[in-house]
Amino acid sequence: MKAYFTTERLVVRPLVPDDAAAAFRWCGDPEVNTYMFYPLYTSVEDVRAWLESRNLDEPDNYDEGIVLKSTGELIGSGGMRYHPERNAWEIGYNIRRDQWGHGYVVEYLTALVEYIRKFRPVEAIDGIFAAENHKSRRVMEKMEMAYVRDTVFDKLDGSKTFPAKLYRRNFPQPSGECLICDRIEWIRNGGNPYFVRELETGYVVIGDSQRFEGYTLLLCREHATELSQLTPDFRDAFLRDMALTAEAVQLAFHPDKLNYELLGTGKGRHMHWHIFPRRNGDTPMPGPVWQVQDMQDVQYRPGPEKLSELREALGQAIDRLRKGEA
Repeated sequence: MKAYFTTERLVVRPLVPDDAAAAFRWCGDPEVNTYMFYPLYTSVEDVRAWLESRNLDEPDNYDEGIVLKSTGELIGSGGMRYHPERNAWEIGYNIRRDQWGHGYVVEYLTALVEYIRKFRPVEAIDGIFAAENHKSRRVMEKMEMAYVRDTVFDKLDGSKTFPAKLYRRNFPQPSGECLICDRIEWIRNGGNPYFVRELETGYVVIGDSQRFEGYTLLLCREHATELSQLTPDFRDAFLRDMALTAEAVQLAFHPDKLNYELLGTGKGRHMHWHIFPRRNGDTPMPGPVWQVQDMQDVQYRPGPEKLSELREALGQAIDRLRKGEA
């Protein structure tokens, strides 16, 4: 898609075929190309052919030129492409070598993310860079992105494979775009009556319906769809928080068994743990809770007094476990 915007020092606009000579200054530079996925361009005409081949109306791909306000020079290009399999937009960029070290990339990418979020839901941004490329690592860190996992990528011509790193930043969603983000914001504003305790990686809440008494949720602090989208340290802590919450539910409500589900479908796709206390005979047939048809009946909505009782019992159990007293 075409993008037009400015920053303090930059003008961002679509690239056109007449930019070929200016773009060749980085597309044809071996040092700039060292860790790029595209092969080194060897002529201005090759760059022109690439620019002419681009679909500027592709809705899931923003690919623009970066121009210095002070001189009007085209000094680089960059963009973001949506990857549905990761539910994330992947960032990319090229800057002319003589313009390295001035912070233009971070200035451009920060503005680009803000620009696209005006028109499209951006739940996360990913960056994949060669493990040896320390300059790109610093860009990711300045963009508040964090390491998720090791990966690899190949040059388009298959000439080289790079050991690589995938960095990510998850974004909370605007009001109305994600039910879980809205619930978390409600907690932060002090208005959520179901809130029990804040843990390292999320928020413990009593379920809206108590068809299975003691039903509890742990809402992930990060807006993410899958465990694989979390940084390793955060993911490990999130699983520990889930285990602590489940143990507290067991301690507070004495069920015969617990059921655990990590869900995140529907509007927003923000993952959260459901912890269901189970008791013998609580469903018509042995099996998962979702077989019952009356889960959300108004009769199972706890009133203020019952809700306070549930919150108090669960909160005390969490406190005891955190202090090592259980």
